[in-house]
Amino acid sequence: MSMGDKVTNLWKRASDEGENRDEIPWHLKYGSRTLGTFAGIVNLFTGVWNGLGLIFLNTDCLFGGIIQLLLGILLIALEAPFLCVFIDYMQKVSDVAENKPYWTRAILYAGLSLVPILLCFGPSTLIASALVFCTGLLYGLMSVGKKAPAEQMKTTASTLEP
Repeated sequence: MSMGDKVTNLWKRASDEGENRDEIPWHLKYGSRTLGTFAGIVNLFTGVWNGLGLIFLNTDCLFGGIIQLLLGILLIALEAPFLCVFIDYMQKVSDVAENKPYWTRAILYAGLSLVPILLCFGPSTLIASALVFCTGLLYGLMSVGKKAPAEQMKTTASTLEP
């Protein structure tokens, strides 16, 4: 077994086999994509803005701005691959990310959104990171799945009460 097969099998075991993407409401699917694309664009602009902190010798905001730029590129590559048509590698990354369960994006976005805030706390960083965090929350909601029918919830609740 080659190293590539081992990595593929590891990801298959880590994925959620019970996830049914057809049951996800359309407004969550397109809403998370739209918010992620918008968050990526905002992160690109605020990353450049924070990178200009080097003029005032603020190196913390320089590193926070660099991370925001990288986060913006990642979000655009994963959420709006049509904006990166000219880069073949970005299309491959997007295709691989589409096959992963939603909870992986939720953890990735929520975790990475906290790093720029810790390095350079300010209004622009807070707004841009909050957009990324909200995108992660939407993917977290999509990974939870659909609610059970009302009748099933009532019967489950009645059997649990003493």
